[in-house]
Amino acid sequence: MTKAHDQRRSRRVLRLIAAERIIRGVLLLGAGVYLLFHVNSDFGRGAERVLRAVDLDPRRPLFHRLIAYLHHLHASEVRIAALFALSYGGLELVEGTGLWLDQLWAEYLTVIATSLLIPLELYELVRHPTALKAGGLVVNLAIVAYLVRLLRRRRRGSSLATQPVFRSTRLDRGVPRGLLPTSRRGRAEARRASRDTTPWRRHAAGRATPAEPPQ
Repeated sequence: MTKAHDQRRSRRVLRLIAAERIIRGVLLLGAGVYLLFHVNSDFGRGAERVLRAVDLDPRRPLFHRLIAYLHHLHASEVRIAALFALSYGGLELVEGTGLWLDQLWAEYLTVIATSLLIPLELYELVRHPTALKAGGLVVNLAIVAYLVRLLRRRRRGSSLATQPVFRSTRLDRGVPRGLLPTSRRGRAEARRASRDTTPWRRHAAGRATPAEPPQ
């Protein structure tokens, strides 16, 4: 009952992680496609219009620096950002789809890809700390920790399931556990000795032995 409950809970958590990855992947793919078709656009002017539409003052220091940076973006920089968004969005979409389908390779892929990006996220957080970057880093750390724990538990369960089970022989029946051989070779020799000492084998061995010539 507890094992089944743990499996259902693990499935729900994996579905949540998969949904988060799929949403991020779709958004990044959409952003990448938009940037590719608007390489020569003035993104600073667009950002200023968006800020005014939501009643934010674009002359504030933070918004002003952002708009100035977007004003001076070159077409090559926009193209590189678009390709990065498309690549990363595709990776996120593959991870999310695999996790939703409960594929083991997707868990390994998510752990590796997310772990490789954590140092970069930590560097960006130290360089320009924001609550959004901190939240994203915490989420990625929690996802990696959970998936590593889940993979270890699965590996431990599979190793226990594939352990060899030795059947009891005539020799070990009624013998205390502490007196039985513990090594694989010892158990094999005990089974062989048990088979060789059965009555029908002794009788067959006696019939097969040639009779000695009379004196």
